[in-house]
Amino acid sequence: MIKIAALISLILFASVEFYFFKVHYNPAGYAAAALLIFFGLWRIDTEKDPFQKLRIITILSLFVLLWCIIPLAVGVQIPILGGQWGTFPAIHTVGSVTFFIYMGIVFLFGKRVDCGWCCPCVTARETIGYPFRDRTPKNAFWWKLRHLKMFSLALLLIYLAFMIIDANTAYSRAGKIYYDFVTYGYYGSFLLIPLTGNRNFCRILCPYAALWGVLSVAGFYRIKANKEACSACRKCEAVCDMGVPITTMVKEKGQIRTIECMGCGRCVTVCPHQVLSFYSAAHAFKNLLNSLLKFLQPHNNNITEQHRQGRF
Repeated sequence: MIKIAALISLILFASVEFYFFKVHYNPAGYAAAALLIFFGLWRIDTEKDPFQKLRIITILSLFVLLWCIIPLAVGVQIPILGGQWGTFPAIHTVGSVTFFIYMGIVFLFGKRVDCGWCCPCVTARETIGYPFRDRTPKNAFWWKLRHLKMFSLALLLIYLAFMIIDANTAYSRAGKIYYDFVTYGYYGSFLLIPLTGNRNFCRILCPYAALWGVLSVAGFYRIKANKEACSACRKCEAVCDMGVPITTMVKEKGQIRTIECMGCGRCVTVCPHQVLSFYSAAHAFKNLLNSLLKFLQPHNNNITEQHRQGRF
């Protein structure tokens, strides 16, 4: 029954959003958010894992706040290259101030800050699309398909380059092609979720999954692994919506560091041997601080001893 309701809702969600946002740019498109919120509340109620429940509560709350309440009630505008202005939060608006700020945040803490905990597209897929997680293909062919989103990333970077060179002509030269490709692919992918799982667009077409992923790998984020403790039970792979070959990465690299990881944490929490753990800039800073304190400790002890002996 829930799958039938989800299938109808996916069609309605994609149709309403596409028609009003893409074709007419009408606030009526926010009506689709009601479907998302309904399934979001269902997800919170039925989720058993405490970490995932917290994640769904967070992502749904941020969706309502950042993508509904603030744009409709406050109307905050964000500057974009070329003197243009976009609607808050404009995280996915190429060339906006928040777009560049987010690049730095992702570099420090990984693509999970968007793909796992904030992205409105992900929110829809984690709520309305969730009943079809069991349709997610996990095989070598689909793992190879991940490279297709590099084409989307190339279009994004070309558009960004044109914006930097001449923002006034960038849209006509590259922006329209980029936004049409991403928009039609994005809405069309909702209709394929019952056949290909809820993360189909994220896996093979999303330019931000690619861009944030590259920044994640270049930055501090990864999931560390105690490979000696891994029993290769593959429970982690069974819950990964991105089809990442986690067991192989743990055995070969001792960590999960791939642009595909979106930081949902399912693999971390499901592991029966606590093999996996998050690592980001926060941990790097903590380790640096601890190393500094250890370095200073002998020096401080020496000064204390000299004080005790009356040398100072």
